[in-house]
Amino acid sequence: MGIKDSIKGWFEGDKKKEAFREKVKEAVSKGRLNPQDLKNIEEARQELGVTAARDDRTVIRRAMYNEAVDAVKKDGDVSATDHLELDKIQKFLALRNDQVEKTRWDLARLRTLTEIRNGKLPVVPENNAALRGVQMEPEEVAHYSMSVELADLPNTRGNDGLAMQCGKPYESYSAAGHAIPADGARPQGEASLILTNRRLVIKTEGGKTAAIRYGPAAKIYLYGDGLRLEKSVGSTILRFKSKSDEIAEIVAELLAAVMK
Repeated sequence: MGIKDSIKGWFEGDKKKEAFREKVKEAVSKGRLNPQDLKNIEEARQELGVTAARDDRTVIRRAMYNEAVDAVKKDGDVSATDHLELDKIQKFLALRNDQVEKTRWDLARLRTLTEIRNGKLPVVPENNAALRGVQMEPEEVAHYSMSVELADLPNTRGNDGLAMQCGKPYESYSAAGHAIPADGARPQGEASLILTNRRLVIKTEGGKTAAIRYGPAAKIYLYGDGLRLEKSVGSTILRFKSKSDEIAEIVAELLAAVMK
């Protein structure tokens, strides 16, 4: 076989592989794989004479998995069934958890958000490091914790954020249009933010805690990237360390649920 024949064979092989990839993409783009899908994929593989999807390059398999995830996320909700279906697709594509770690974290947050909207609030385990040293009240339940960057802000310059008020429902994704004011902010280190059924608790790196009890007097303002706690003079800024779009939504929906 000459060089021209070899090159021709490579191109034909690439075309067949690409055709098979499109077949797999078409199947997984629904966010689920049923037995008929698997049968059709295997028939296409045999007809084209190519290797299985699990043998493709990681970047290609990850892209296929992400297409399935995008299909599930389209309506803004992720159910337990959706998670099971995506696990099947991940297994079919032979992707390890560490190869799709960020996507799995985003899915977990979106599922948490879905459950909160359905009235099922998460619970932070009592042995969670964020709760260590935090004095909880009788019947107080920690629903969520996250890492934040603290800062003192003398003046918002009109960028007040979205007020979280008792008895006022939250309109989904309305926080996205607000960004924490940065001008004049003085960094104060990092901390853990804990949302309970009664209070908003801050635990600093040094282990000191402060809390705001929910109620008409609580001045809590939400942004797409954090919270602002208004004081008698100035404000304390809590910027979410996570850059996930769902974090602000989780915080907002939780606060709306516990501040009824």
